[in-house]
Amino acid sequence: MRGSLLIYTKPGRPGFVKTRLIGALTPEEAAELHLAFLGDLVDEMAAGDFELRLAWALEVGEVAPAWPTPTGTVAGMAQAGVGLGERLWRGLEAAARDHELVAAVGSDHPTLRRDTVEQAFELLEGGAPVVLGPAADGGYFLVATSRQHLTRRIFEDVPWSTDRVLETTLERCRGLGLEPALLPRGHDVDTPEDLERLVVELRRRPDLCPRTRERLAAWGFLDGRRSAREETRCES
Repeated sequence: MRGSLLIYTKPGRPGFVKTRLIGALTPEEAAELHLAFLGDLVDEMAAGDFELRLAWALEVGEVAPAWPTPTGTVAGMAQAGVGLGERLWRGLEAAARDHELVAAVGSDHPTLRRDTVEQAFELLEGGAPVVLGPAADGGYFLVATSRQHLTRRIFEDVPWSTDRVLETTLERCRGLGLEPALLPRGHDVDTPEDLERLVVELRRRPDLCPRTRERLAAWGFLDGRRSAREETRCES
């Protein structure tokens, strides 16, 4: 195997996931869509030439679930640490004990293709110390590095959940003497505008994201009966 890929995710609890989509979706729909995103991403990545694990953000006492696939089961692990930066560092550091090359993605990018992750590993194999996948919102959808270059400084004092995440991380890496390689820009799905963009892409690409497509079709987004720009009325 070329390395290890961690998918950072959360259990699908209504009101706790995809909260910026609540309004366009009900809390229950947002939770279902989150799990559809995760399922599509796992299905896509499970056939890759890398170890795949799910890193779950869990409450105290919760057990990290595994995820079944047609070809086996993807193991789960609990995220460790306080804040996203420490959680990324600790997860990658644990993966690097068994693999020379390590990468992490979130579950907010359901259209992420396996060959994009393979490209990240290829760039590391070619000598890049760090690989970043820029996101349209100013963050990044993927970070990858090698055991040799992995350092917690890459993830410290980053203004997470702002449009300065990528910029700050690039500056941090360069300050450490690590020039990152960049993948083509991608789009997370966090806001109603992001969801509208995804709907357009799914209409154009019927091969993408079958679980996500099924949910959005059932709710009327693909045929235009609903729009992410319209607020949903939640029954009390």
